[in-house]
Amino acid sequence: MPKLFLVEDNAADVDLLRLALQHAGVDCDLVVFTNGREVIDHILHNAGPSPQSVPELIILDLNLPKLEGLEVLRLIRDTPGFANVPVAVLSSSSSPRDRDKLSELRIAEYIVKPADLDEYLRIGETVQKLLQRGNSLTE
Repeated sequence: MPKLFLVEDNAADVDLLRLALQHAGVDCDLVVFTNGREVIDHILHNAGPSPQSVPELIILDLNLPKLEGLEVLRLIRDTPGFANVPVAVLSSSSSPRDRDKLSELRIAEYIVKPADLDEYLRIGETVQKLLQRGNSLTE
């Protein structure tokens, strides 16, 4: 069963993502972190080659408390064992400027949080495709 990290401070978005994964038939171990510091502490504590601690995908909100998503992404890319994990950014911002800031950090996907439930459910399909592509995103 694939392990996914979700870094999201909005409980409603966490619930919607769980629903989207279920709707797409994605059976996974979803580990939720509610702020940037929490996920970085976990990553730094578990850095290294241990396959149990490294997820197949990280879904990252940009607007996080305690440590912004962009800084979290930079730290992920600088951490051995996690540097090549595919990261999908899930953000309420559709700004090209935000996307441009992320291009150098090798994101797998930039997903704008939709306002419509049916569109939100399609995020599960996107996650499923990302899991199928696996680490080929960063090789």
